[in-house]
Amino acid sequence: MYPMKYNIIYIMKEKLNSLSKAEKQLALWIMENPQEVINMSVTNLAKQANSSPATIVRLCYSLGLSGFTDLKLQLSKNLPQIEENLHTDIVKNETIDNIKKKLKFNLNNSFEETFNLLNDDVISQAIDYIEENTTIFTFGLGASGIVSEDIYQKFTRIGRNVIFSKDHHLMSTSLVSNSLPGTFIAISNSGEKQEVIHLARIAKNQNIPVIVITSSPDSSLAVIADCLLITSSGSEAPIRSSATNSMMVQLFAADILFSTYASKNYEETMNKLNVSKQIIETLK
Repeated sequence: MYPMKYNIIYIMKEKLNSLSKAEKQLALWIMENPQEVINMSVTNLAKQANSSPATIVRLCYSLGLSGFTDLKLQLSKNLPQIEENLHTDIVKNETIDNIKKKLKFNLNNSFEETFNLLNDDVISQAIDYIEENTTIFTFGLGASGIVSEDIYQKFTRIGRNVIFSKDHHLMSTSLVSNSLPGTFIAISNSGEKQEVIHLARIAKNQNIPVIVITSSPDSSLAVIADCLLITSSGSEAPIRSSATNSMMVQLFAADILFSTYASKNYEETMNKLNVSKQIIETLK
């Protein structure tokens, strides 16, 4: 269940693909006409949206609401953002101010959701795997690959042995040929990228613990995980093909991992960072 500090339209967008066909059709209608719904009865909404009272109730439960009255209450609470159309995609000739507001709205909701989805006990388990093993392997594709590279850079700077490559064939070789105990951090927003799944299975076969960062807890990759870190899917609009929101929340999750590790190994981490900083200063 979602804490109701989230914008209810954002929640609908996030859950859209997991809804039944009838619930999805109803949710899309509500997203198009949120202000009208506030003043409707269940019967009226069912008629206008070509739905049924039963589907309306099921949708409310799917959204973590107690019922239709709760839905109308949440829409009323979010009325200022709704009136500014902050929940909608970027449109032609949008003002710069409105674009900024829309992007901020989506990012804020994505971070808030990820904050609540990331379980402290699971993060502690992930840190245990990283501390117990000598080598960190990490891999992701596209925007998730940028997050893997960020993990590589952060942990390398504090003296950890990190293996990262954008070539999954090289990563496959590294996983099977490395003789030191390791941990594999696999990153995929959908959890269905075959190259990432393939590497995670190789890691499992090598008895290497697998930490997964994904927004899809029921995905093929998530099933393989020894440690599952769930993020917001990012609620990406079609115009934003770079998957910015999902990448940002993945970076947030990765930074939490690094910062927690650094806090637990504070003196050693600070010493390594200072040495790294001094070396970099000599190159200027």
